[in-house]
Amino acid sequence: MVEYFKEEEMSVVKKQRANVIKGYIAVGVIYLILSLGLMLWYGTLPYKSPTITTVKILHYSLTAIFVIFSFIYMGIVFKRVNRFYRLMVNLCTGIRETSTGSFFEYSESIQDKDGVDCKALIFLEWNKYKKDFFERKVLIPYEKDFPEFTENMNVKYVTQSNLLISYEILS
Repeated sequence: MVEYFKEEEMSVVKKQRANVIKGYIAVGVIYLILSLGLMLWYGTLPYKSPTITTVKILHYSLTAIFVIFSFIYMGIVFKRVNRFYRLMVNLCTGIRETSTGSFFEYSESIQDKDGVDCKALIFLEWNKYKKDFFERKVLIPYEKDFPEFTENMNVKYVTQSNLLISYEILS
């Protein structure tokens, strides 16, 4: 069987997630230090000093920039990395299903699976209860390349929550 997702990828994704969290914590610490410095500066100014307005404008601006940065960074960067991390955890720990099908076509259209952008391999599978073939979409992350399949190639594949984990070409 050809492994499409390897266990080493989990450690790479875990490091990437940790780096994103460390980056946000570093920016947060810098903000806290600057904020504390501005508050100390404000506390040392004499009553009705003309610099009080400048200190307040600097502190409010710094806080607004940090809040906007937090929404963008945590809402886009961290959210994408965290969703892919959770997907990888599910692939490593979830129940795997083995199926056999005849490869039909590739689908480049973007499909959402637990917040991760995916593309699909379409297989024709036999349904033993309905006694008929049906199309099954097996998903792969959009950043990964398609496996080299030709039309009508029989493939045995292992999926977890309809995501390709490994495959074996039968004919």
